[in-house]
Amino acid sequence: MSTTRHSLVALLDSGVTPGHPHLDGLALRGFTLVGDREPFTTEPGFADRTGHGTACAAAMYRLNPDIELLVIRVLDDDLSTTHTSLAEAIRRAADDGATVINLSLGSMEDSSRQELAAAVAYAAAAGAVCVAAAHPGGLPLWPADLPSVISALSHRGCPLGDMYRVPGPIPRFLCHGYPRPIEGRRPTDNLFGPSLAAAHLCAQVAGILAASPGLELDALVAALDARCLATIGDEDAGPLDHGSQAR
Repeated sequence: MSTTRHSLVALLDSGVTPGHPHLDGLALRGFTLVGDREPFTTEPGFADRTGHGTACAAAMYRLNPDIELLVIRVLDDDLSTTHTSLAEAIRRAADDGATVINLSLGSMEDSSRQELAAAVAYAAAAGAVCVAAAHPGGLPLWPADLPSVISALSHRGCPLGDMYRVPGPIPRFLCHGYPRPIEGRRPTDNLFGPSLAAAHLCAQVAGILAASPGLELDALVAALDARCLATIGDEDAGPLDHGSQAR
């Protein structure tokens, strides 16, 4: 009898392409969130029309094949959404039992901070931790700049599975920023950057929580710190990828 524990990871993104060969064997379910303000509705299905969410899902699954995935399609074809939709998706992910919520997107609008902070707090109260992509240039990006969110930057020289800690009060880590390779294509021909770094960090977080369910945020960050090779400055972060963002 298998004793493997699984973490339910919510992927808030552009959807996922079911049947993609990089996702073979991955348990997944989900829906599309419709609307940019109350009352929100949902539609069945979560087909990915840009490839962004599928690339993030494949990155997580390659690093942690024991995850289960809850897909919430929140990004449109231009890889954008509103911060109100993002906040609602965070709440719905928590309500559906996710223990980790992956946010490879964020808002640079300061007006979004309060609502996204409230959604992150709602998720935390339900037992879910948010993992988000940060801005590589150090500009504010919510919810990644909240101290209650574990965030990621990409690093050009960081191998798959390795991590470095970014110093400071925010729990931020440098991770591998490239997707699963496609045969015959250069890695930079595909999506790359903090979105993929967040997916790899999310896989690490999911593995820790599967082994030690219910860890408080401080203990979870300490467990991630223990996996880091070193502390490094964020000036070495890689480029921001294809602009998945909330307004």
